[in-house]
Amino acid sequence: MGPALQHCMDNFTSGLRRGRCWLRSCTVLAAGGGALLAGLCWSGSAAASNTLGIDLAFSDSVGDSRYGTPAGAGVDVFFGPRMDLGLVALTTELDAGFHDFSGAADPTVYRGMAGGRLAIGAVIRPSVFAHIGVGHLRWNELPGISDVRDSRTNLATNVGAALDFTLLPLVDLGLQLSYNSIKGGADAPAFDWAEAGAHVIFVFGS
Repeated sequence: MGPALQHCMDNFTSGLRRGRCWLRSCTVLAAGGGALLAGLCWSGSAAASNTLGIDLAFSDSVGDSRYGTPAGAGVDVFFGPRMDLGLVALTTELDAGFHDFSGAADPTVYRGMAGGRLAIGAVIRPSVFAHIGVGHLRWNELPGISDVRDSRTNLATNVGAALDFTLLPLVDLGLQLSYNSIKGGADAPAFDWAEAGAHVIFVFGS
């Protein structure tokens, strides 16, 4: 095969490959657009409401011993719209929290996060949730020696599960467990803790 013919064949093969990639991209976009359109049509017939929740929890630190092994308690307030799709409910949430721990390092956490909650059921409703945002951690840099406080602001996350009981039409009572973290830095490890607590969720505007 001559050089000119080989060059033409190479161009033709390359064109076919680009065409297949373009076709795959269009197919993915079309499928995604179709799924989004179907979701919008489905959600148009779903019941929408707003939620406001208060979460009280006992906390216990996990991981690095720099902060000691402090236990503590905290509160989170969260709110957002809930979409009820029959036995499935999807809630998008904004969450603001404060958690205070005991121990020599005396850690204190402030955080603001956004995330979601997916629940299944009606009267008894198990759910899973996850949030991500910004957390501010303060602690004693030299525990037992001085009360000099150090601090950092970094990525905050949590993930957990809950079990809610709809005792009243517009009020949910629930129990939850979660794993929480504020990312570390170059001079300090991450601060991780587990939570167990209870919450009440008010549902309105449906």
